[in-house]
Amino acid sequence: MTALTRMAVMLRIYTDDLRERREQGDQMVGWVLVIIAVIVIAGTVVGFMTGWIQDRIAEIVDPF
Repeated sequence: MTALTRMAVMLRIYTDDLRERREQGDQMVGWVLVIIAVIVIAGTVVGFMTGWIQDRIAEIVDPF
């Protein structure tokens, strides 16, 4: 195996590794976005159920 062939094989291995890491990173970002969305939705539901959001809206509409 010549040095040029060896370098080509190493470059191929390196690019394949980077591609796999990028795909894993994309999946992780997707899960993080799902978790954040669930937290935001749950917070909104709790806010409406407890009346906290209505109190804030009332303060904005009639601050005095």
